[in-house]
Amino acid sequence: MDVLKAINTKRAVRQFTDQPVPPEVLDKILESALRAQSSKNTQPWQLVAVRERETLVALSKLGDYMGHVAGASVCVAFAAPSDQPWIYFDLGQCAAYLQLAAHELGVGSCIGAIYHPAEAKALLHVPQEMSLLAVVSLGYPAPTHRPAVMGGRKRLTDAVHWETWDSREVS
Repeated sequence: MDVLKAINTKRAVRQFTDQPVPPEVLDKILESALRAQSSKNTQPWQLVAVRERETLVALSKLGDYMGHVAGASVCVAFAAPSDQPWIYFDLGQCAAYLQLAAHELGVGSCIGAIYHPAEAKALLHVPQEMSLLAVVSLGYPAPTHRPAVMGGRKRLTDAVHWETWDSREVS
């Protein structure tokens, strides 16, 4: 699959089968995430890959819309040092690379926001000086999974400004 096809066909998957993601597939996905660009090539991320069902269920309760984590084969939590203001962009790229690699390998994914980071840090034994704000659930899409209908995306003319904020047209 080429990158543009992956970007245009990737959808959030929130229901998964019981089939585990094999270690060699998970390793490819994680290695791809680590290839993400980062500010000054600092690669600030630390990933916590969770497979234990009890931990997945507990983690799913730490965000209002994270029910998908409980049924995942694995969930990856993204952490980075709190004192680096650019980490959010870097972690976002890492999570995006992870999801695109998963999609390429037939593994579904969905990002989730952690609403209770202190509890998540305690659950996953993440040091206090780290930020822990998001997870990505991974698993094979359940037959009952229904991806969101295509569409609903902004057009270029609604989101892109050319040269300055007040110009929407290419001159």
